[in-house]
Amino acid sequence: MNISLTRYFENPENRLPTLQSEHLFALTKEVRIEHEGEEYRLRLTRNNRLILTK
Repeated sequence: MNISLTRYFENPENRLPTLQSEHLFALTKEVRIEHEGEEYRLRLTRNNRLILTK
């Protein structure tokens, strides 16, 4: 991690980055996330819940 980012997150006044679910699911009910060569799917259910599967 970049040293300036490390200092940023070490400061308790700074919040973690936030993604709005409305932006993620604006066009679809499911998004793919690639992490270390593995694919995950984040899905929005009919009950407005989030499910992450591998």
